[in-house]
Amino acid sequence: MEFKIEPYIGAGCVKFGMNKEDIRKCFNYQFKEYKKTPISKTLTDDFGICHIYYKTNNICEAIEFFEGEVLFYEQRLFKRPYEEVCKIFESYDISLDFNDVGFSSFKFGVGIFAPFSNDEPDKPIESVIVFERGYYD
Repeated sequence: MEFKIEPYIGAGCVKFGMNKEDIRKCFNYQFKEYKKTPISKTLTDDFGICHIYYKTNNICEAIEFFEGEVLFYEQRLFKRPYEEVCKIFESYDISLDFNDVGFSSFKFGVGIFAPFSNDEPDKPIESVIVFERGYYD
């Protein structure tokens, strides 16, 4: 399944604002439900290739991909070195927010997780989170 990132809208068949039931249909109900942390107020759906995070009303607010065909402006993100993914985003957003484990683009509502990014930028990224406006507020 291909997931084209649509900034602040979603990725592929998953759109922000969709309810849990409709998202589960996208993945043919192949999921596990769990709490991300012991203090989480909502349950997260694990679909293998991604996790879907919900607000307290079971409405999608973020998608975190760990593998698969995730595209940003027709560029596949997985199986590419962090430094290459970084260059792709820098060509569209000059105000990336870098941290010790990757970066976020608040212009596009996307974050890249690469915990080794400072020491080994030639290693592939580990995850891509796509989030709605206000997710990190």
